[in-house]
Amino acid sequence: MSVVGGFRGQWALSLAIGLLLAVQLLRVMRNGGSGPVLWALALVACAAAVWAHRRHLLCTAVVALALLASTVVIRQSGLRTEGLLSPLTLAETIAGIVLIAVVVRTAPRRTSVTTVTVVFLVTAHAAWLRHGVGWLYSKSNVVGCLLLGVLAVGAALYLRARDVERERVISTAVVDAQRQERIALARELHDIVAHHVTGMLVQAQAALEVSDEDPGVARRLLPGIVHSGTEALGAMRRLVGTLRVGGADDTTTDLRADLLAVVERSRALGLPVSLRADLPPSVPPELGRSVLRVVQEALTNAHRHARNPTAVDVEVSRTPTALRVVVTDDGDDGPRQAGGYGLVGMGERLELLGGRFSVGPLERGWQVLAELPLEVRE
Repeated sequence: MSVVGGFRGQWALSLAIGLLLAVQLLRVMRNGGSGPVLWALALVACAAAVWAHRRHLLCTAVVALALLASTVVIRQSGLRTEGLLSPLTLAETIAGIVLIAVVVRTAPRRTSVTTVTVVFLVTAHAAWLRHGVGWLYSKSNVVGCLLLGVLAVGAALYLRARDVERERVISTAVVDAQRQERIALARELHDIVAHHVTGMLVQAQAALEVSDEDPGVARRLLPGIVHSGTEALGAMRRLVGTLRVGGADDTTTDLRADLLAVVERSRALGLPVSLRADLPPSVPPELGRSVLRVVQEALTNAHRHARNPTAVDVEVSRTPTALRVVVTDDGDDGPRQAGGYGLVGMGERLELLGGRFSVGPLERGWQVLAELPLEVRE
């Protein structure tokens, strides 16, 4: 990392310290003497303190050496410094506080303890030597340094705790987002492919049953199997392409035509499906896709589980605020798999859109009911 990069990440702190050093420079220019040397050492200490989040121990050493050098200069020249609760100048005091706060917030515990100890020892050394007026004055300075150090450490620990909590929240959010992505992918894989694969399976089973008695009928079913397989492969390719480029997923722009196509495919497989669709003039693509997926999944389940149905009714109607989808069949009574991933996926999809979903047996047959609000949630 460069020095410029370190300052860019701490621009507000760098600006505040820069203004402080500018004020101190004006005083130095008026007084002369050893002032420019002390100002240069203070500049080095402040720069190292700001950059301490990059190199903890190195910056601690630089700050300590700069403060020790300043003490030597003051001792030799006989100057008296005016500090704030400290034997150090205001700029040097700020450098020490910033160093402690940055290191305690970002560094491991052992490094933090080392930095706090070094800063305290260097400050105590300055309190003892810079003025040379005895223990009482030095004692007050040491107490002041302790107070400033405790405040710096306390503020740093508070900020460190906030950083840890923020990282935990971000990590949890990332895990939740990944889980939702996996669920969405599983739902799309099921909704897009299962319908076509079910068609292939139904036709293959029919061909297998009649192949011995009437090979011609079995041969006539093969194009349908090929067609369903081609559509399944195309759907998979579109889904993979969407995942790779990050674009919008498959939507429908003509819901009526897509519903008719789904119904016709089911009829071709031998399912007696009728369709009644009362649609608004314009259906949002996301809403249309969800309606289509519900119908696809309901017909897929009817293919798999309805025994000897004589009628499968698909009704899509509108209310002032929603689209209502009802798919019923009159298949023979018997156990059906109501807990599959397809039904779970439909429920999740409608929940995301703010709709409601129910599925269950009738007096004869099975019903899938879904209501989707016309105003799709963002």
